[in-house]
Amino acid sequence: YTRVLSAAITGGVLTGLKRLWLSSYLGTRTCDHYSSKLEHLMQEMVLISEVANLSREIRSLHRAGITRPSPGAGRLQQWNESLATHGDDTAEATIGAQEFDLHATTKVQLYQLLGEWEEPDIPPSARKNDTPWNDAQGSVNDVLQFRQAVSLLDTPFPFSLAFGKSSTREECVESAQNVYDRLMLQTPNEDMLPFETMSFVALDRNDSIDDAKMKRLIRLFRPDRSGKLSKLDFIKSVDSVYKKFRMLRASIHNSSQIDEAFESLINTLYYFLLWMLLLSIMDLNPWPFIASLTGVLVSFAFCFGSAASKYFEGLLLIFVRRPYDIGDKIAISPVDNVSNPDGSSAWFVEGVSLFTTTARYATTNEVATFSNGSLANSRIINAARSPKAQVYVYFKFSLEVSHEKITLFRDSLESFVKARPREWIALTAFRTKSVEADLGYVEYSVVLVHREKWQSLPAILDSKTDIQSFAVEVSRRLGIRYVAPPMGVMLDTAPAASPSTSDDAIQDAATSTDSSEREALMGLARQFLRKD
Repeated sequence: YTRVLSAAITGGVLTGLKRLWLSSYLGTRTCDHYSSKLEHLMQEMVLISEVANLSREIRSLHRAGITRPSPGAGRLQQWNESLATHGDDTAEATIGAQEFDLHATTKVQLYQLLGEWEEPDIPPSARKNDTPWNDAQGSVNDVLQFRQAVSLLDTPFPFSLAFGKSSTREECVESAQNVYDRLMLQTPNEDMLPFETMSFVALDRNDSIDDAKMKRLIRLFRPDRSGKLSKLDFIKSVDSVYKKFRMLRASIHNSSQIDEAFESLINTLYYFLLWMLLLSIMDLNPWPFIASLTGVLVSFAFCFGSAASKYFEGLLLIFVRRPYDIGDKIAISPVDNVSNPDGSSAWFVEGVSLFTTTARYATTNEVATFSNGSLANSRIINAARSPKAQVYVYFKFSLEVSHEKITLFRDSLESFVKARPREWIALTAFRTKSVEADLGYVEYSVVLVHREKWQSLPAILDSKTDIQSFAVEVSRRLGIRYVAPPMGVMLDTAPAASPSTSDDAIQDAATSTDSSEREALMGLARQFLRKD
């Protein structure tokens, strides 16, 4: 009886300690990995909620016939002129400094302007308990605060009641439109929302502008250089925050599933060792039986040694390296491969487990499953963790072009970049790439820093296309467009052809002429579509 009682007490104490350690480790691990992202996200959500409360206040004053006084036009003008100063700050607002008349825009048209986006799959059970956290030591307070903050993302009103319901993207877009319309009541004669209206949010108790808060407001909404914000740009800024917190919620849920699988592995090993210990306490020696199975275990080790090694490498990839999360765009390649300067071909991560990673190819939407062990020795480029995309654009000019025209061309590009603060941060380099004296041209490389991460590759490519089109137009007006010299033609004396051969030659020439004309028409069609 005493041995059985000792075994029961020992098993209970050890199991309690195991659960305490495991819950503390997994809880702090998830909190440490996602806390900085959640903190930044909550700051943006608080700003949006304050803007929504401001819109309600403006609507109430408008109904009462009262106009709220300006917080200081001189100070705001100084902020508008210094927007370029904050261009090197990381901003999460989406692109789109384009002019659209949204007064008669339907919901379908608005969603087309916002672009396609698929909601991450978060089961309802994920909102009950996504973390195996109990009372942990040390950072238990941080873990509990993190868990409480995550629970706020599951409410129907994540941006506050004043903003409106945002359970789905459609509801978020509709609520954002309502907030923008209420803000426009402050300046009903304006076509677009002056950023001066939103700057009321940055006022402190002394009615002076809080510089730090104003910077965060500018990073979030990114008005143009005239200090105006269109309805589309406002909705895009809110929509970007909505997508971020939905993806973060899906990543935390997926992390909890990995933690549960890891806990199952630990429990298997723990209960095996505990059972051996309890049998020893009850004076039942299990080791002779285990020794008799040594031969079988060794043969299995030879059979599954390589698979076990790969499996362990996969565990280290997921638990130690953690190179990606749900929704990240990743590029997988051998370590020594050269990366594509225009962006690597990428996969969207849709699911992660202890054993496999499920991803969708960005180009064709094909879904593939990779074993984590096979990815352990690969180079993984994470586009979501690659901010401030550096874009290269190349131009060719004739050797006869003067330095003054080249300088004017560069100044024009810089003006184009500065006029689009929601897209570009800066033009960082304009240098000579190569000089081809025989062909009569000098090639220049232009290096620009985009405001988006490489995760938003379509937006980056659209911005790159715009600046290339602008550069072509500038070079045409300056008369510096490079025209390649005509290629030489080799003339050879051919033997006299028979009549039948001549007929065949005439027919081939006609076919060639038709083919050339067809190619010209197809080229014209392609140019016509590009102009549209």
